[in-house]
Amino acid sequence: MKIDDWLTLLEEEQLEATKFDLPVGSIPSVRTYPLFQIKRSDPNVFFPALIASKLLEWKHLMNSSQTERADKIAARIVSTVPLYKSRRGRMHYNFWPTSPDIPFPNGRLLHRFDFFRLPDDIDDTALVYSALPADQDTLLTLRKDIEKHFIKYYPQQPKVYAAWLGDKMPWVVDTCAIINLLSLFRGLWPTEFTRQSDEHIKKILQEALYVTEPYGVAPYYPDTAVIAYHLARWVSEQDDTLLLSTLQKSLEELLKAEKNEFRAMLYGISLMRLGASPIKSIAADRLAADLQKYPWFYGTMLSAVKPNWLQRVGRLKVFHISHSCPAWNYTLWVEYTLLKKMIEKRNIVS
Repeated sequence: MKIDDWLTLLEEEQLEATKFDLPVGSIPSVRTYPLFQIKRSDPNVFFPALIASKLLEWKHLMNSSQTERADKIAARIVSTVPLYKSRRGRMHYNFWPTSPDIPFPNGRLLHRFDFFRLPDDIDDTALVYSALPADQDTLLTLRKDIEKHFIKYYPQQPKVYAAWLGDKMPWVVDTCAIINLLSLFRGLWPTEFTRQSDEHIKKILQEALYVTEPYGVAPYYPDTAVIAYHLARWVSEQDDTLLLSTLQKSLEELLKAEKNEFRAMLYGISLMRLGASPIKSIAADRLAADLQKYPWFYGTMLSAVKPNWLQRVGRLKVFHISHSCPAWNYTLWVEYTLLKKMIEKRNIVS
């Protein structure tokens, strides 16, 4: 898929959003309840913000016409952001719209219970600010606000960024969400939270916990290939050749053994982010089905509740709600093809 084809798809998806009663400028996505195979249109800010940040990341590869189209797509996404602003008037963002404030929108049952109303979270907050983008002063204020929140409500916990920004939520650490937030703060001077969060990720990588215990590493992204995609981005921002070598070797082994084409694509992207060539090619025709439905993350319904025994029960897949977005999956395919061309060009020149 070429950049023009990708931009056309995103434009069409934004037009399609209105048919699903989504905010104008949004990108359609679906949440699925695997046990019953029930699907619901999901008006979250997560996927649109993720796509907008990717548009910004790849702008340097676009011509003037493509840049203009990308800017318009991103501007329409950003125009929906106020709908997700913290209901408490803070700098954070919520997964679902907070005005009107309805949990599990477009649902038939769960939206009736306040118990399921989500607090703000670091993941959506990080992605929204990445899509805006925000200036350094804003990011410094945001980071101070987030760290102050954790010190106030979780004083006994390690100084590692946790997933939820609510005052009554259990302490849940998700490595992928941490990486999204650290990437946002990367240009700022370090704090004890950033240092301990980096060490947390380093341990996961060194001990290969993302392979042996993906749910424990990232309860909302319990997929080794998706976690690896995030880890590769984190490692590419470090100055540590040993970590890079360790992850590269692991990714090559995972890619060699992988049978699913979509996960193989993610391992390929991860390797290329590290500057390595993927050891096998991915064919678009074998990706077709997964491009439409492969889940990027999961709403693990019991991971954020008390008591602890309920959290343990939440590991069962029957309690996992998958979230997928065809437009984001095609964005990943574009990322794979762009990186592959860049690697091939580098190899020819060298």
